[in-house]
Amino acid sequence: MALDDNSEPEPDIAVVIIDPFDCATHHPTPSEVYLIIDVADSSLAYDRKIKGNIYARSGIADYWVLNVGDRQLHVFLEPTENGYQSEVILGETTSISPIEFPAFNIAIQAMLPHS
Repeated sequence: MALDDNSEPEPDIAVVIIDPFDCATHHPTPSEVYLIIDVADSSLAYDRKIKGNIYARSGIADYWVLNVGDRQLHVFLEPTENGYQSEVILGETTSISPIEFPAFNIAIQAMLPHS
């Protein structure tokens, strides 16, 4: 994904809209990104802080970090130049809907490895 600065972190999962004929010629721009999900085990601090700040500065509205170790989902919303203004931590027994797909409900437990 092309971002505003020189850093180009690679998300584990990106839900994007892009013309299939353009895929070969460019990465999705932030305006074409609906949701980014990173799966964190040992990379939790890096994903939350470093990647989160890059995504926020780029205007990614919906960024999730699946914290495998603690079986939680960190949801980052309201991006600004200084990072996300909102971080909500959800437990594995809850569910969530992406901002762009409010009718699509995802059980957090279904995203985690079996315990």
